[in-house]
Amino acid sequence: MELWDVYDQCMQKTERTHPRCTPMKDGDYHLIVHVYPINSKGEILIQKRAESVQTKPNIWATTGGSVLAGEDMFSGALRELEEELSIKAEEKDVRLLGVMERPNRFRSVWLVRTDVEIDELTLQKEEVADAKWATPEIIRQMMKDGEFWKYDYMDWLFRKIKEVQEDGWNQKLA
Repeated sequence: MELWDVYDQCMQKTERTHPRCTPMKDGDYHLIVHVYPINSKGEILIQKRAESVQTKPNIWATTGGSVLAGEDMFSGALRELEEELSIKAEEKDVRLLGVMERPNRFRSVWLVRTDVEIDELTLQKEEVADAKWATPEIIRQMMKDGEFWKYDYMDWLFRKIKEVQEDGWNQKLA
């Protein structure tokens, strides 16, 4: 059974854990990660959710999932990236773009530099049916067409990616 650490509204860890697939109490939170691999051309690696997944099967989305009990957001992001796409990222190639409060969860959004080729990936069959590189324009069109998950922060994400590209990877984001 997958367990999550429980956090309070200030993102402070409580001494409790919570089993996946059961409703959380009001005021309890868990951590989730969304990871966006980006290549030197400015394309984002997206993945098609497997037909067998419970939520939004056959929809293109980002890499991500819940942070497990005992993990922090960074290690959870690296684990999800490796589990789902077989990409092993180094800290120098990873950027935290932001953390957002959502009902019962804190969602962290990560950017990972990689020029991996699609044929080098090993997809986690239980969760991922396909993967491809796509520009922000293509992703916007896929969202309009109902092919890509409609995350509520995509305009913000694309602005942050542009800042990283313009200012250099190691510059502080505003």
